[in-house]
Amino acid sequence: MMSLKNFVLISICVLGLACVYAQIAPGSNQYLPPKQNGYDYPGPQKPFAPPPGTPARPGGNQPRPPPRGEPGPDHVHMPGMPFDFEYAVNDVETANDYAHKASSDGDVVTGEYRVQLPDGRTQVVRYTADWKTGYHADVSYEGEPQFPQGPGGRPGYKY
Repeated sequence: MMSLKNFVLISICVLGLACVYAQIAPGSNQYLPPKQNGYDYPGPQKPFAPPPGTPARPGGNQPRPPPRGEPGPDHVHMPGMPFDFEYAVNDVETANDYAHKASSDGDVVTGEYRVQLPDGRTQVVRYTADWKTGYHADVSYEGEPQFPQGPGGRPGYKY
């Protein structure tokens, strides 16, 4: 039979060897120089030049972005998956009070989320977003801010 002392000693040695092996094993976090992957592409023969007749622009010959609200020339619109969801959290013990609901027909997302602020007001954000014009939000507040009295009668929050 093997004594407990010998078992512990052998276990420590095996664990030590495993740690050493893990440091040099493939896929470990040790840095090794990159291996050649077989690709050896030659560099371009001549530098990039715009097509003949392209007027020079002050910022170079980069294409101009499309006007705001219009998709780029290479954009292909693919409708998304329609969805509808809603959730709310109201935990009095931790003072977490927020909610979010949104729906989409695949092209336009509309929604609203609410957050209880530390001063007692509720911030309400109503938004729409679509693939063509982006995200548009309308932020409003419900309630009046309240500033409770802290120690010594000064405004502040009790902790």
